[in-house]
Amino acid sequence: MPYFDNEGVKIYYEIIGEGPPVIMIHGFAANIQGNWKDSNWVDVLKDDYQLILVDCRGHGKSDKPKDSTQYGEKINEDIVKLLDYLSIEKANFFGYSMGARITTDILLENQELFISAIIGGFPLHYSKKRIKFLGKIIMKKWIKGLKKADLNDVKNKSALRFRKVISSYAESNSQDLEALIYVLEGDIQRPDGIIPTDPRRKEALKKIHLPVLNVFGSKDSLSKDKSVLAQIVPGSIYIQIEGKDHITVVSDPRFHMVVKAFLDYVNKN
Repeated sequence: MPYFDNEGVKIYYEIIGEGPPVIMIHGFAANIQGNWKDSNWVDVLKDDYQLILVDCRGHGKSDKPKDSTQYGEKINEDIVKLLDYLSIEKANFFGYSMGARITTDILLENQELFISAIIGGFPLHYSKKRIKFLGKIIMKKWIKGLKKADLNDVKNKSALRFRKVISSYAESNSQDLEALIYVLEGDIQRPDGIIPTDPRRKEALKKIHLPVLNVFGSKDSLSKDKSVLAQIVPGSIYIQIEGKDHITVVSDPRFHMVVKAFLDYVNKN
């Protein structure tokens, strides 16, 4: 099985198909199998594209350090170094949820690596101190809920709902729940907070000059205004998949169709 070593942490990846490269980065508590294979993405794209599928650290077959300092920016670093390791100068980036946040971060720092960017299920908000403060409080409650041995001990409704979803998803994807806690703690320690974007980040997004596709399910509850990213990035496209939420949209054939059409337009014209 192919692994890439980043300072002692082994990152599992697969390469399937031939054509323009598409690096695919899964969501939190998911992996290559759950996010991309079981949901039919590989079958849809493999005949026309070289798919670089990655299990992010803390997930799937990659190493799972039990240390929050081994996450955060280091997950982004794994992706950049993997492309260099594979001698890929530019790629289409396709990230969903956590993977979309990683894609956005890398786009802001390393636009030269991109042919295009597909941002799925990732909410971007304008920065406000109150939003950032409340975001950290909520994340800490979620982490506290994940640490409880018994579901009955999780009293906060939001934390309980998150625990049930993540526990179920982690179980179906053979994940290590303890490692996922460290992933979240690493996110909290990120210097830019959790989700909000400050004015400097907003200005950086305005300077993105490459094809960007932003996709959400209409019933995704992560953000009230799902089109913020598309409003900021010049010439970007926003697509909403009606009737689907954060989980169910991933395998929807309409999502497949939109992404395939976008990639074909960008890479074949």
